Amino acid sequence: MTNKISTAIVLLGLLGAVPVTAHVDDEAIARAVLPLPESMRADAAVFTYDASGVRQMLREGSNAVECRIKDEKEHTWCYPKTTAARRDFSAKLAADGLEGDELRAAEAAAEAAGKIDPVPPGAIVYRLDESDGGIHLLWAVMLPNLTSADLGISSAGRFKSAVAGKGTPWMMREGTPSAHLMIPINGTDLSNQGGADEALDPSQFHPFIRATLALPRDLRREATVISYDKKTGERKTLRKGTNGIVCLPRDEETGFTRCSHEDNLAELDLRNKLAAQGKSREEVTAAVSAATESGEVPMRTFGGLAYRYYEGDDKLKLLWVLRLPGISAAQTGMPVTAERDNLKVGKGTPWLMREGTPSAHLMIPVNGTELSNRY
Repeated sequence: MTNKISTAIVLLGLLGAVPVTAHVDDEAIARAVLPLPESMRADAAVFTYDASGVRQMLREGSNAVECRIKDEKEHTWCYPKTTAARRDFSAKLAADGLEGDELRAAEAAAEAAGKIDPVPPGAIVYRLDESDGGIHLLWAVMLPNLTSADLGISSAGRFKSAVAGKGTPWMMREGTPSAHLMIPINGTDLSNQGGADEALDPSQFHPFIRATLALPRDLRREATVISYDKKTGERKTLRKGTNGIVCLPRDEETGFTRCSHEDNLAELDLRNKLAAQGKSREEVTAAVSAATESGEVPMRTFGGLAYRYYEGDDKLKLLWVLRLPGISAAQTGMPVTAERDNLKVGKGTPWLMREGTPSAHLMIPVNGTELSNRY
């Protein structure tokens, strides 16, 4: 089943074009935008393809995304408009009978010849699956040619837990041009219903395990656990891991536990050194920005994940942050509005922050798990 999902994402939902009928009613158009967060639906364009693979616009839009009406597999898709020419090219090939490896090879050849643009890194695809047994609401972020080891991301599929309403993101087709992060969206009215039966009590765990709870289960055992001396800023290794991920124990003052790829160590070292010297948060942030610009602190890897867990109920509890330096909503089709009223009740969906800057990132609230906000 996961392979079928991956193929669909790789082809950006191009197969199974819906032939145009004499009339597409308003209800079908309204349903076409349902994969999107509510803040993006009213301004999204809606289209389909005829039997020859020719685009037919059903509603013009004014934002950065467009949606295709439901196909015969009960899937509804939305995409960034920046990928429209590529999808139109592939739709015509699909209408001529190309599929699978043949279609992918034709796309690759056209891209190499400059006939179509590559999919922009960070481009997001939204999918609603209204069939039985599938992941109902799924978003996928394209991370071409990157690997799970590069980014500190799990590649272990979460299909069964996603169908049960408690799946966490994972990476598929890593190291290929079609590598992407699968994000099952839990907790909304359109999502798979379910979620974890009980909340987890983090205090029952050994401190090293507690420090890694923000991670998916398969990454916890092999993660490194470190701490910093508050007086000197010196880093100490409490447990040596092997998977390239480092975690900090719970901060008793803030209630946060954090994990990230080891490529963040230089920044963490500098931050803690400056904090030990009594620098303010603003001073630390300015110094880190200057050090990054000068190259003293390496730029974080595009697509790297950071993980944060908050042991309280007054804030968003489980948050993953996808680092996407420089990208914008116009390029990628990402939402920029935070559903803050929904976050603390386990129903918030991802959004892009600081777009167009070196610190641009996708905030991914992880709902439905035993660590998440309850709904």
